[in-house]
Order: sequence, then C-alpha cells, then structure tokens
Amino acid sequence: MYSASNATTSVKICKTYGFARMEGAFSKDEVDKMRAEALLALHNNSQLEVINGFPTIMYHPNSEYLQAISKDPRILEVVALHLGDNVLQTQQWYFHLPGDTDEFAWHTDERFRPGVGDYYLQTAVLIDDWTEENSCVEFIPKSHKEPFNQSNELRKFERNGKKGVKLTGKAGDLLMWSNQVVHGSERNVSNKSRMYYMNGYECV
Repeated sequence: MYSASNATTSVKICKTYGFARMEGAFSKDEVDKMRAEALLALHNNSQLEVINGFPTIMYHPNSEYLQAISKDPRILEVVALHLGDNVLQTQQWYFHLPGDTDEFAWHTDERFRPGVGDYYLQTAVLIDDWTEENSCVEFIPKSHKEPFNQSNELRKFERNGKKGVKLTGKAGDLLMWSNQVVHGSERNVSNKSRMYYMNGYECV
C-alpha cells in the first residue's frame, strides 16, 4: 500500500496517504558513490550539525555529484508530477550513526515552512536500508489532510498515543512525503547507520 516501483503510482500514493516509496530508483553503485561523496564533504564543513558528538545533518553538501543527483530525472519526474516544473530546491544530508541520540517528535515539515501548505514535496534517497531496528521514520497515513499542533520540543520523541506506519525501505529507494504529513522518529539504537539524502522542492 505504501510503496511503488514507478513515479506515477508513487505520486498517487503520496497524494492519498501523504507519503510513498519508489522502489529501486538508484543502483548500488550510485548509492555507494553518494555515501563516499557525503563523507568527503564532511571535512571542514561549517554547515554540519553535531548532536551529542554525532554528525547528524549536513546542509548543501559540497559535491558536484550530489548536486547532479538532486537534479536527476528520476527525482524531477516525481516532483513535476506532484508540483509542476517551476520549483525551488533545498538539500540536506542525514547521517544517523549507530547509537546516536537524535530523534524527532511528531511534526509536519510545515513548522519549517509555515504557510506553504502542500506546495512543497520532500524527497529522500535511501543510502542505507531503513528498518524498524535503525529507527526508520514513522508516518501517520492521511494526516496531511487534517490540522496538527506542532510540539514545542522537536528533538524529543513522545508517542502520545499516536501510531503510524514505519516506512522501511532498501538502499536506492526514493521516498517522498507531503509538507503536511505528520511523522517522527525514535533514536537509532541499532548497530547500523541510517543515512539518507534529502532534496525538498517548493512551488514558485
């Protein structure tokens, strides 16, 4: 129900449930190169966020290869089907190393882009497999169609009686989700990393 193997079906699922997974969008060789490029870009990067000693988020990784991936037709086809061709882009790279303490409360991405509504689409290329053990992101289906009060504390996950779908996936899958869908994640307590390369696109 929550995954697909082509862009058109994935976008339909995303519009219905607020999130979707397009299977096998990128090859193992491409994913391995993305990982290597991200690690090389860490050196002296002033835009790297570190939480409790763990590198967590890097904004705008300085890599021609990663810049090219953000404009890859496999991603832009999804974006065009969802938002059209006239978009602005933002980039983030998440590391989530084994045992790191980073977690995210239930939230929608609209907390970072108030007033944008559903005119923003987040995408993520999985660099590692996403499993329940390494704390894949949990989404609440169809919550993008309902109002949501944001938590004051973004980096503290509390379930508060809510239960969603833990969106597992394989390295190379392309995830997408609405600016308004409610999601969150617990800390990674496994011995596996959970890296992913996010590119967001906003209508202009």
